[in-house]
Amino acid sequence: MNPVIELRNLTKYYGDFLALDHINLCINEGEVFGFIGKNGAGKTTTINLVLSMLKASEGDIIIKGNTISPQNVAYKKLIGYVPDVPIFPHYLNASEYLTFTGDMFDQSYSNQKIEETLSFVGLEQISKQIGSFSRGMKQRLAIAQALIHDPEILIMDEPTSALDPLGRKDVLEIIKKLKGKKTIFYSTHILEDAEKVSDRIGLIDHGKIKLVKQMDDIKKNFIQPMVIVESNDNKKLEVALNRSNYVKGYKKHAQGYLVELEQSTTDNQLLSDLIQQDVIIKKYLPYLPSLEDVFIEVTS
Repeated sequence: MNPVIELRNLTKYYGDFLALDHINLCINEGEVFGFIGKNGAGKTTTINLVLSMLKASEGDIIIKGNTISPQNVAYKKLIGYVPDVPIFPHYLNASEYLTFTGDMFDQSYSNQKIEETLSFVGLEQISKQIGSFSRGMKQRLAIAQALIHDPEILIMDEPTSALDPLGRKDVLEIIKKLKGKKTIFYSTHILEDAEKVSDRIGLIDHGKIKLVKQMDDIKKNFIQPMVIVESNDNKKLEVALNRSNYVKGYKKHAQGYLVELEQSTTDNQLLSDLIQQDVIIKKYLPYLPSLEDVFIEVTS
């Protein structure tokens, strides 16, 4: 894989506060890299450093093999940027806004190019003013603005954080359509979104990188097989779980008990074991852990 964005010992202080602590990341060409963490973990600071909106206290940022500096504007032409809360002139329509942004950067976009870009984000043939757009429509327009100059890299800061479920779905579908065509580096604290679209994730917590893994590796190495078990006799169930060789651990759950199995165990092995111990089972369901479970495990 060809590295497109490299962060080497990137560090940022705000006064005495250490916001980023010597982080190292490599985002490869054509991948969707989900940068996940709680609000305040350092995600936006990292993005602002890559965009030269902040100056690093220490470390280097390398874009396509070249170390950048705030004075270097050439590398920025390779990047399209989507902020978390985009702001627009409310009196323009979408087509006029893309023409306006082109004029700002001495770019001339044909009507066909503008319409194709708006169609890609689902805003074709919408002539009303941006001021009347929904939050989701504004976010899709922000993506159109970031894509209009056909950048190699798309950087998105919390692109779904303020959207309703339908708006989030629309943005995630756009990211899926761009997979393999653009290098996408996006931050989010919504772990469900990262799980749906990311090839790899980097987990940041209190300014430190805690984990960088392929999604497949995370599912294989961090997500243990689990089941939800409910019985009409909790004491008897707990005794049976404690005796079972298939159980790694368990805890109470809203639907009964959440049971973590030994890695090589199948669901049916535990079920058979409980039945042999005369446990009456009311509910026995596979439980699919999420990226949120991994996040809690890694940061706890």
